[in-house]
Amino acid sequence: MSTVDLGTAPLSRLFLRYVTPTVAAMLVTGVYVTIDGIFVGHILGQDGLAGMMLAYPICAVLYAVGALIGMGSSSLASFYLGKGEQAKARHIVGNALVMVLIASAVLAFIGIRYGKEMLTWMGAEGVIFDAGFAYLQWYAWLGVFAVLSMAFTALLRNDGRPGLTTWILVGGGVLNVLLDYLLMAVIPWGLAGAAIATMLSQAVTGGLCLWHFFTPRSQLRIRLDTLVPDWRLMRETLRLGVSSFLMYLYLSVVLALHNKALLSVGSSLHVAAYGVISYSEAFFYLIFEGIAMGIQPIASFNAGAGNWQRVLRVRNLALGVTLAVALCGMIPLYLWPEGVVYLFAGDNAALLPVASLGIWLYFWGLPMEGLLLVGATYFQAINRARIASLLTGGKLVLIGGFLWGFSSLWGVAGVWLALPTCSTLLVLVMWRAMGKEAGQHAAAP
Repeated sequence: MSTVDLGTAPLSRLFLRYVTPTVAAMLVTGVYVTIDGIFVGHILGQDGLAGMMLAYPICAVLYAVGALIGMGSSSLASFYLGKGEQAKARHIVGNALVMVLIASAVLAFIGIRYGKEMLTWMGAEGVIFDAGFAYLQWYAWLGVFAVLSMAFTALLRNDGRPGLTTWILVGGGVLNVLLDYLLMAVIPWGLAGAAIATMLSQAVTGGLCLWHFFTPRSQLRIRLDTLVPDWRLMRETLRLGVSSFLMYLYLSVVLALHNKALLSVGSSLHVAAYGVISYSEAFFYLIFEGIAMGIQPIASFNAGAGNWQRVLRVRNLALGVTLAVALCGMIPLYLWPEGVVYLFAGDNAALLPVASLGIWLYFWGLPMEGLLLVGATYFQAINRARIASLLTGGKLVLIGGFLWGFSSLWGVAGVWLALPTCSTLLVLVMWRAMGKEAGQHAAAP
């Protein structure tokens, strides 16, 4: 489908064309993330889950930076394609590769040099520290692949190839599962094996996505001249990508703060329970992300072309689908919480009641999380970076206060209740901003 179709084709067909393969890819990724958690929980037990939960918030910064570059450059490139400026869109993609390489080198140095200090601050000690440090070090050494994969899957989708992106992500997910089995079950490398498996699969995914932009099939083909830094375009890319960066950084911060709070008012058993909850949430979060990323090219192109009624309609469609998915997802979580815990941790008598209660207190906020993610991405896609950053940055600012206040009042139960309450408040802010946005463009064509 050409970029011209984004402005003229029926929105229902465009939605299916872009969102369906993106959600399918994320759904498959969600399955593999779930399987990854099952491997860790069943092979390494609750200490393995706790070690990964303490290390992953640090590792997740790589994905935040990849989202900063990928979503910022893809939104900006689509915006300029909508304005008919293809040369500038190509330059944006070339500069994205330069930013990936620079950022990866900086993050690798920080992770290798300060990894132990960061894990100690997180509260890791003993066998949990050793497992978490092995996981963190491999993420640091091979982190360029995570940043590259995150950035260029978004760009490939934006280049009119959502189906190809899906197949690449599916292939990477299958490889991840196979390597998990090889490096954890066959070769007992523990959490180091889990990290190596993830990074090697990211290398394949990122490499295949990047290769597309060096072929004649790409309308945003990378050439030597597009690799010359354009500082204005880079600043604009980063400005637009801040919302996605904060969204992923928020995930990292939320994990870290939850871990600290749970160790403060609970124990490592509660951190392991949070691992079960986080893996369960990640499955649905990836679906929400697929919806958000799927509508981004449609919204960005039509915003650049001034087709505001199409922009608003695709936004409403995305929010409706997100709400439906979240409500459906809550059914198994609330009807069979014990089954969810068993899936990740097996027959662990100590963990079962703790994690089951956490599921009950935590997941009423699932619809709010989905609506907030899609809403922030929508504002980013239409070049409203300030509102998008306000929503995602607001979570970063508020969640610490909610966790401190709620845990002081209600202990571990307060930790479970903090995030859904915070997200509900921000959804109300988002709804008001969307009402103003719709009013401004009510008379637009």
